[in-house]
Amino acid sequence: MERSCDPRDEVLADVYSGSWIGSTAEAHRRAAGLAETLRGQLTPWSQDELDAAREPWPHAFQERHTGLFPSGEVSILAAAGREGKTTVKIGIAVAMVTHHTLAGGLISQPDRSVVVYSAEDDRAQYARKVAAQIACLGSGDATRVRERLLVPNLDDAGLVAAKTLVMVLDGQPLPTGTVEAIIEALQPLTESVTPLGLLIFETASTLSDAEESNPGFRVLVLALKRIARELKVPVVLSHHVSQASLANLADLGVSTTDIRGGTALVNNARQTGLLVNLGSNDDPFPESDARTVLREMAAPGRTERITALISLDSSKGITPPPIFFRWVNTDWGPAAVEINAPPELADRSWRKVHEMVRARRAGIRSEAKDEVKRAAADAYMQEVVRIVYDLQAQGELPTCRKVSTGAGKGADWAKPHLSQAVKCGRLVMSLEKVPRTQGQTAVYRVPHLSESTP
Repeated sequence: MERSCDPRDEVLADVYSGSWIGSTAEAHRRAAGLAETLRGQLTPWSQDELDAAREPWPHAFQERHTGLFPSGEVSILAAAGREGKTTVKIGIAVAMVTHHTLAGGLISQPDRSVVVYSAEDDRAQYARKVAAQIACLGSGDATRVRERLLVPNLDDAGLVAAKTLVMVLDGQPLPTGTVEAIIEALQPLTESVTPLGLLIFETASTLSDAEESNPGFRVLVLALKRIARELKVPVVLSHHVSQASLANLADLGVSTTDIRGGTALVNNARQTGLLVNLGSNDDPFPESDARTVLREMAAPGRTERITALISLDSSKGITPPPIFFRWVNTDWGPAAVEINAPPELADRSWRKVHEMVRARRAGIRSEAKDEVKRAAADAYMQEVVRIVYDLQAQGELPTCRKVSTGAGKGADWAKPHLSQAVKCGRLVMSLEKVPRTQGQTAVYRVPHLSESTP
């Protein structure tokens, strides 16, 4: 049968490994074959399958039932622009190839490699970030990073086409032959002595010619999912958050809706997370800001910048806790180094941690209100002591009414402030006969007036 000259058929041929839709008869033949294959999959569960299901789904970093970046799946890692996404991702990659943990409980599998596939930054830019991380390591780990953290230079003259995973033909987003090329190029690495443990793509907006909409993102995620499943590795896609979401950061009211673009990006991914800058001593957020509160909870006493990796949803029932990185200055620029969260935060999901942040903020606000009240009370007490001093110096009897009048307030305004001044020893009170009043009246004085000042 003669093939069509429509370029879209060429793309479909790439996608379906040479198959293409021809005549109606051909379509029926293929449907019948698909139906037969599908019927063959309608089988009872075997005991071997159920026994194998005891083991949690494998993740790039995993401990017990807690995992980050599921194998054979696509995870989205988003952040605001210029928030250090690449620096933290390289920190994550280094943790994997050097057998380090994340959050003190997510164990990296030994002897793994990481590939960063970037259509945004070139290899020279990545060299600075890798060198910064190496500067924080011993010689053995530094050698592992140089050998196992692999970044192809997509700016090479022969790889220009490799930057685009999704193209647009006649308004329709379609995967390109790059998807097949990536699988073929990385397949040998998955079978090497240091097999591929993590594949990072940066960024969604640079890997696709399609608009940031549901159709374009769905095609992109499905293309990456095909790579993940054929190579049997975790795939992480870097992306940005929306401008509108930045207003929620002061309260850390983060959610999957913060991730820029259509819902297809999140809905077709297996795991999503945000990188959030928690500030530093040199560049802090306000004291009552939720980011400041979380920074002090997660990294008490540290002065450097702290970044949180917050997992927003679970992956196959495995929910990792927030992971924290400190920024270390090196001759090559900053490096992101993992830090273990205090015991009260360890192993807690983001929902639980956020509840703790809200409770801590409420306590801080309550303390701040109390402090304002105390400051106001102290100011009023200072004022009534001054008025008592002046009245006493003028030979008058400082009663509550006279002190209140002196402050320009109602007759009883000074009473609680005078009582507080007496408790603090700033004033003394005695009951005396005051002209033009009945009975005994409270009179306040500054003790040892001749030696005191208000």
